[in-house]
Amino acid sequence: MIKALLSLDENLASSIALRYTSHLASLLKLEVQVVHVEQPDKKHHSAGSGWVRRTWERGLQEAGHQVVQRLLKTEKVNCNFAGIPKILVGDRDSDVLEELRYGNYDLFLEGDLNTSNVADFHELITSRLYAKADCPVIIVKNLIANPNVALLCGDGVDQNRLVAQFAKIFKTADLKLDLLYYKFQEAREITFQDKDAAGGFLGEAEAALVTAGCQVNDSRVVTGTPERVGDYLRNYSLVASTFPTRRSPRMEMLAHAPAPVLLCR
Repeated sequence: MIKALLSLDENLASSIALRYTSHLASLLKLEVQVVHVEQPDKKHHSAGSGWVRRTWERGLQEAGHQVVQRLLKTEKVNCNFAGIPKILVGDRDSDVLEELRYGNYDLFLEGDLNTSNVADFHELITSRLYAKADCPVIIVKNLIANPNVALLCGDGVDQNRLVAQFAKIFKTADLKLDLLYYKFQEAREITFQDKDAAGGFLGEAEAALVTAGCQVNDSRVVTGTPERVGDYLRNYSLVASTFPTRRSPRMEMLAHAPAPVLLCR
């Protein structure tokens, strides 16, 4: 059973993330814990104490509970939820990080529809929450529900760690798995090359996937600009790679990809 933490708010991004999580639940054994964080408004009652503060916090928790219940009632998804939603009051990054650490989760998911801008994507993946999360993260950009998944290797990617973390979550899922090695090239059209063009990287990654119990549908090198290769990935329901350690063509391509993105450590 894969234990996942899903962050929800009352917005379109969360609606899509909730439906996408339901899609994942149809592919693998997933236990989902919902979390919602109500953030204080910094007014004087936020700094109170005693009965006043407890009353204020209960009011925020009740408001958060209603937010989540409205969303769950509207979407009516088919998921194996791990008990009632957790409604927290405080700093979102700190509270979600604490829940991730003490809850021993295998996966964190949240919706974010505005990551096609490279600067916004870089800010998101280098945020305190993402930088300190000790489990893989899925950024749900769109609802794409099919079995097509891409594992993206390339400059800066430790394919052994990527394969190990991906296989831990998805080895029992019935997927059409493509293994891609990205090379930047300033050209109008993207091009594809045989896997040998990546040296031994794709061969090693493919062997590691098979050993881990994952079947590979295709394995090849893709070259082009981040914008064009990102657009090519629109037909995948998931694009998995490692966290970029710097701004690079691979990071820009992941920003431009409209598909949900899985980032592993």
